[in-house]
Amino acid sequence: MSKLGVFDVSVRYGKVPALTDVTLQIEEGERVFISGPNGAGKSSLLNAICGAVATTHGRIEADGDLLTGRSPEAIARLGLTMVPEGREIFGTLTVEENLRVGTGLRRDRTAVESDIEEVYQNFPILGERRHANAGALSGGQQQMLAIGRGLMTNPKLMLVDEPSLGLAPNIVDQVYETLVNLQNERGLTLIIVEQSSARAARVGGRMVLLRGGSVVGDGDAAQFAESDLLKDAYFGQDKKESNS
Repeated sequence: MSKLGVFDVSVRYGKVPALTDVTLQIEEGERVFISGPNGAGKSSLLNAICGAVATTHGRIEADGDLLTGRSPEAIARLGLTMVPEGREIFGTLTVEENLRVGTGLRRDRTAVESDIEEVYQNFPILGERRHANAGALSGGQQQMLAIGRGLMTNPKLMLVDEPSLGLAPNIVDQVYETLVNLQNERGLTLIIVEQSSARAARVGGRMVLLRGGSVVGDGDAAQFAESDLLKDAYFGQDKKESNS
């Protein structure tokens, strides 16, 4: 799984719409930032792609395979991994035990040890603290661990939800530098929810803007950073508000 298509996808939580007729296509090896104000549907989009929430309309495909209706485990087996908002590491397990959790669906068991060492090379602090309980790590270290655990699934497409949330700027820089390096080395397709358009512009890639559960913009992240379209997405009125 590396090329992704989302076609007219809608998601509802009870009677509340979270996404409405969202369509986008992501090519192999792309880096795509999903941005927009709180409640725009960013996390709902990622959760729909990975099968964590059901769609009420539309379809999602990867390399021609239909993902809609499949379980998260079945989708993960196709090569998609999710690094969730809030990291969701297992605090009572050690760093290394958390990494091994990410290998549960793998069949190439012989490569697991070398992949763990690769995570430690990319995040040296995790190697130093491999026997420490994950709950004792700092927020930045836990984010590194969550990314490392995602990499242990040996993904082709990685979804990362708010990797900069609650972290110091220098730690965020380190996390993004590693993500970009890993993408270049592995040929990963990356979809990242990121609130900071300025950071997305510095990292570089494509930006998809959501507002009210719909796509309102799609283009180069650097060009969007200071655009009126971005300002409208965050601060503009909803259509129904402006018509009232």
